[in-house]
Amino acid sequence: MQFNLEKLDKNLVSVEVSVSTDEIEEALAEAYKRVVKKVNLPGFRKGHVPRPILEKQFGKEVLYEDALDIIVQKAYLQALTELKLEPIAQPQLDMGETFNPEQEFKFKIKVEVLPEVTLGQYKGLEVEKKAVNIDDAQVEERLQALRERHAEIVVSDKKVLENGDFAVIDFEGFVDGKPFAGGAAQAYTLEIGSGSFIPGFEEQLVGMEVGTEKEIQVKFPEDYHSTELAGKDATFKVSLKEIKVKEYPELDDEFVKSVGKYENLEELKADLKARMQATAEMEAEAAYAQAVIDKAAENAEVDIPETLIKQEAEDLLHRFEHNLAFQGLNLDQYLAYVKKTREEMLEEFMPEARKRVKTDLVLSNIAKAEGIEATDEEVEEKVVELAARYQQKNVAKFKKNLQANGRLEDIRQAIILEKTADFIKENAVAKVVE
Repeated sequence: MQFNLEKLDKNLVSVEVSVSTDEIEEALAEAYKRVVKKVNLPGFRKGHVPRPILEKQFGKEVLYEDALDIIVQKAYLQALTELKLEPIAQPQLDMGETFNPEQEFKFKIKVEVLPEVTLGQYKGLEVEKKAVNIDDAQVEERLQALRERHAEIVVSDKKVLENGDFAVIDFEGFVDGKPFAGGAAQAYTLEIGSGSFIPGFEEQLVGMEVGTEKEIQVKFPEDYHSTELAGKDATFKVSLKEIKVKEYPELDDEFVKSVGKYENLEELKADLKARMQATAEMEAEAAYAQAVIDKAAENAEVDIPETLIKQEAEDLLHRFEHNLAFQGLNLDQYLAYVKKTREEMLEEFMPEARKRVKTDLVLSNIAKAEGIEATDEEVEEKVVELAARYQQKNVAKFKKNLQANGRLEDIRQAIILEKTADFIKENAVAKVVE
């Protein structure tokens, strides 16, 4: 087969394919092997009708459809290899002339391919890196958070409700003078100032005395999840039963021993500081690594195809949907709650999708420029790691499934991108800033 490449608009190319009569005959012979398996003729076993008799009985055209399918598939794969094309969308066929096996056949394949990337500086990049130094004030803040987690809510002898207290209340809500579903509760514990109730509800409870009742007026927000209540005025009859407060543990040896294997407060502080330092350094390193990659991507020039951006946005939405499932929600429920369409969600993902696509394109081209590849051993290690993560005991079967679904090559590409990112970071210059 012969190929003639023509660049069309941006990253769209057209490949004219010329197929010789010999190649057509090869395709017809292969097509015959497919078609004959489906044919029943008296006097012949199924699948054993000779080709001349098959063509005489049904006409030579009986093989044309399969032959063309064979020719197109072979031509497309061969063109991708010989012309080094990397498609990003399904190809479009222009069969042009009528198929005649007695003469050379020409047709065109139009396909969108990866865009050309003009790399900028990616070695020796100067990027700021945050210096990390955990001080005593930060440790003290973490200690207070630790006390917060171990605090208990206990009944108080307070008589007047204040902001920050926990009110134990009975309440019933009315809209247009009628109670509504979900608008009543008994002995409900509400943290005043938490903002967990309708705006204005908690503020009007401040100053109430234990044992008293009060009517409060509120308005449901316009974007309230229940459309029947959204924007409606409501009256709540509230009875304050008791007041509770948070009781914090003392920072003594008893508390220290209850949160870990520590002998005293100083030992706990030292451990907290060391772990906070390690975490902060890891976060600073990750931020620095990302900043290096971002700068390399910014320095490159590429006309990003909308096809790739939309594909990435769809992928981001799919991941978002997957995360929702872990919370017991589905995408339709979420969209109804936030009052958005699927298209609006996709549009919100577009900026992040555009950034990700450009970064991957730049990293991929840097990998080619630097000869960075993934070895079979590295791919195998990753497959074993993934098999363990997904609790797949039969690694060989797991790998075979990945290969069948085209995922094995994705894994190889991911390793290449990761190694390329490391390469850029190793060749960058860190400017440490406080």
